[in-house]
Amino acid sequence: MKFHFVPISFETAQEIEDWDYEGKFADLYMTPYFISGEKNGIFTGPGGCDGFVAMHEGTVSGLFEFTIVDGGLEIGLALAPDLVGKGIGPDFVKQGIAFGLKQYEGVNDLIQLEVAAANKPAMRVYEKVGFVKTNQSADQIEMKLEIKRDL
Repeated sequence: MKFHFVPISFETAQEIEDWDYEGKFADLYMTPYFISGEKNGIFTGPGGCDGFVAMHEGTVSGLFEFTIVDGGLEIGLALAPDLVGKGIGPDFVKQGIAFGLKQYEGVNDLIQLEVAAANKPAMRVYEKVGFVKTNQSADQIEMKLEIKRDL
């Protein structure tokens, strides 16, 4: 499945806000996008991140968020509920990271994320991609991936 990433808009943020994971995962926090978009016309996500929508065949299929932290990328991501559990998670993560590395030239080779400790399926996806756990609290797990770039 090939994804095309575009900046988030009011319409796509609304569509993502309506995603229902039927209690399996927490709802996505889209409010900052609406507030920033209304305030200055620029859609900025939680913590000031940049949001991009993963499109597939004209359909909003995922969300990828990027923040530059310590010279590397911190990511947040979500796959549309109807695509969860279909085995495309690792490819989605890889495509989103590749997009982020192109979008934010000059970042170092460290990608980090946080995942809810209860979200075991997501952790398995991240581990398949090569992320390793670096820190854990009662409800959150920090994971990091060091990118190996060709010289």
